[in-house]
Amino acid sequence: MRLAALSCLGLVLAGASVGQIYDGKVYGIFDPLVASETPSAITVSGGTFRFVIDRATGQIISLRALADEFVASGSAFPNPYVGVMPEDDPAAQREGGKERPRFGYEKSVEVHPLLWSGGLTDAYRLDAATGTEIRTEIVQASPDLVEVRSTGRYAESPLHWMIDYLLEVDGFTKVTVSLTTSKPVQLRWHCFNHAFLAKEPIQYLTKVSDPDKPPAEVRPEPTVSIAHLAPDKAVFESHWNAFFHLSNRVTGIEFSKQDFGDRHSGYRDSSVRLENGEVVDTGAVITKDHRSLKGWDSRGRTNIFTQLYSRDRKLELEEFDIRNTTFPLNPGDVRQRVFWVQPTPAKRPRNDLNSLRVVWPGPHQIAMTRWRGRQQPWEPPSDDQLRLWAQTGVNLIVGGADYWSGDYARPLLPEKTRRFIAAAHRYDIKVIPYVTFADFNFAAPGYQEHAADWMASQSIEFANETTLMCYNAAGWREHLEKQWDQLLSNFDFDGLYIDHWTNIRLCSNSRHGCGGYLGSFATEGYHDFAKRARRVVARHTGGKGIMLLNANMLLFSGVTPWFDIRLNGENDDPLKMSMETILTTWDGWGQGVQSMGEWGQTASRGSMIKLLTTFSIANWAISPHDLAQWKAAQSTELAETRELWGIWRSFKLNGAQRISGFDSEGLLRMEQPDSIVNAFVRDGRALVIMGVHGARGDRKEALHIQVPAKLGLREGLSYQIIDLQNSRYLRSRPSALAELRTIPVRLAADQPLILLIRPEEKGPNLVWFRGADDVAVLRKAGVLEYKVKSVPGSPVELYLDPGGSELVATTPGFERVTAGDFVVLAGTEPDDGVVRLTVSGPKTAR
Repeated sequence: MRLAALSCLGLVLAGASVGQIYDGKVYGIFDPLVASETPSAITVSGGTFRFVIDRATGQIISLRALADEFVASGSAFPNPYVGVMPEDDPAAQREGGKERPRFGYEKSVEVHPLLWSGGLTDAYRLDAATGTEIRTEIVQASPDLVEVRSTGRYAESPLHWMIDYLLEVDGFTKVTVSLTTSKPVQLRWHCFNHAFLAKEPIQYLTKVSDPDKPPAEVRPEPTVSIAHLAPDKAVFESHWNAFFHLSNRVTGIEFSKQDFGDRHSGYRDSSVRLENGEVVDTGAVITKDHRSLKGWDSRGRTNIFTQLYSRDRKLELEEFDIRNTTFPLNPGDVRQRVFWVQPTPAKRPRNDLNSLRVVWPGPHQIAMTRWRGRQQPWEPPSDDQLRLWAQTGVNLIVGGADYWSGDYARPLLPEKTRRFIAAAHRYDIKVIPYVTFADFNFAAPGYQEHAADWMASQSIEFANETTLMCYNAAGWREHLEKQWDQLLSNFDFDGLYIDHWTNIRLCSNSRHGCGGYLGSFATEGYHDFAKRARRVVARHTGGKGIMLLNANMLLFSGVTPWFDIRLNGENDDPLKMSMETILTTWDGWGQGVQSMGEWGQTASRGSMIKLLTTFSIANWAISPHDLAQWKAAQSTELAETRELWGIWRSFKLNGAQRISGFDSEGLLRMEQPDSIVNAFVRDGRALVIMGVHGARGDRKEALHIQVPAKLGLREGLSYQIIDLQNSRYLRSRPSALAELRTIPVRLAADQPLILLIRPEEKGPNLVWFRGADDVAVLRKAGVLEYKVKSVPGSPVELYLDPGGSELVATTPGFERVTAGDFVVLAGTEPDDGVVRLTVSGPKTAR
């Protein structure tokens, strides 16, 4: 595979390569980019998004995520504009009488348009999209990177603009806006990103905080609803803003910036009396209703560099680097601003990871005797432990390698580690080791030589053993990529679990290029880090590897889509979050990833159950010590894990089609606020999972299946609805298809309701099972045989509808009990994997 390097603004970035396509997917996860052009437009499409750039204007006229269009009709962006001071009169001079030729600044004060009129205070406005000499062309195109460049002139002025679009396979698009001049001019304004966004698909705003008093720290803010703002009301205004995300339940558009220096706006002192006697306050603007607003100009509040306002049927975004401030621009000068725009989701979640059943033996950072209270050396899990995990249904282990952070190529006990991985693979359990994006151990090779150059300026340390490095430090990214590559070259891991810190993105360490006014907000390097990790994993797993990110509250689509799963719950309890934050931040569906809940002290058990109900079906197991503890779990967490895992395995959730509760209003619907429904469908059956966010008491509800055919349910069949957790039929008789359109239910406190909808079966039949990945039914006269697919010795339970017959287990060790409407045969899987029972009674066995 070819590894290229793209150097851009001091950053050495992971390059693109056609050789990184696996099974038709770039890095195994993204649909390749497709660039096409006509005389009028250039279109770049990915699997879930599409950009259209108008050749006549050089601007983006359409940006779609799935079915949602985010560019307002008739508009385009970034459509930069400038405000130019009037030119001096010919022979302008200080001397003379009433006919004295005037200087440009004298005439500029006469330009004082009303607030929101479209004009610019003290300047003549010129927009790129209405310019001249515009040329738009594809510079390069590959499956993972397309570059489009447009150039033009601002009307007949000496000012020229250039916009470079660098579109990556995940939709992360770097937009570089440049401004030059062929002769000296004085600018008053430069808006490098002016967009009108369609209001209809946008319901929510998520952004990061602005830096406060030193030491500055930037954190995600709670999501807020903006769907009903009145026209000319600010959605938000910021002197600094580095990131914001506009979204609905499923799709969104995201804007990011990294550097904040060389921006100009300030206080306007004194008033000026014009020749006609009018007095103009240079620090104020007049509104349409003739009010004077101090500290405002014709585009809003002064000293605001990023503003988003509600307009009629659209949102107006303006991002400035020169705002109502005189700034000289001379031939040879280049004003250049960079931002990133990204539609979301960048891909769809992997349905082969619908059900992750995880244990985490660690270690987390280095584990050594005499350090942090450890008395014995750490060792990988034993064969007996692996067998126990396999018998309980574990399919993913996180951990298994012990090393210094930043020195991942040299784990302790290498041969034992290899034997552990091989043993796990014999049970079809995948293993991903713990690594981090940022930690560098004090004693690791290279720390003494490079840490000062690479470290994040906050100087955060973990456990007095690691310093956190900055994502923008190119040397650190290259170092970790080599470490990960060597680790996966020498050990047969199935991917990576990456822990990381989000609050180190604001950095001012000039040794690696961060710094400037209010620091740099790591964006390009952060994205590049995720790409490098995926590239390594794809290369060593044929594009099939698993990447898990400890995301917690992270919402940055430049990183999250490069992973398969986001881990939520380490530091935040969803019961304490608004539904808006849950929808946009914790929900991996809108980011193209699965979401995993973590049992932890900061999240209540009930909220985690709701999280699992709300999002993908994956959780951390509370690991049992033996099979007896697993079969008769005393802890609530372990009992619920056993129950849920049994259901997910029985339905074969991995590989099923998921219908997300956030993308299903046309298919599935609940009636009350905070009631949520998800479904999985396969083989003409549906598994429907309902719950209430917040778990505030019981409630009567109704599930509406609005398009049964989309769930694989067909006319002419009768269906049974089974409440799996309570082992009962929800209705006393089978339902026709029309009767499935409305299903009354009761949702209880902090428990999900899980319904299996399947075609009616008559006679003795298997409804569901626990403790196996599959059960095949073999029928003979008077005898039923069930071939169980699981690890020998696994505890197995078969839930059967006797259909009026008498069922008797003939396999030694299997006991017959009654649970609700079903007969349960429970025992340990025999050596041949076959459970036998006799059938007697009035009905024929099926």
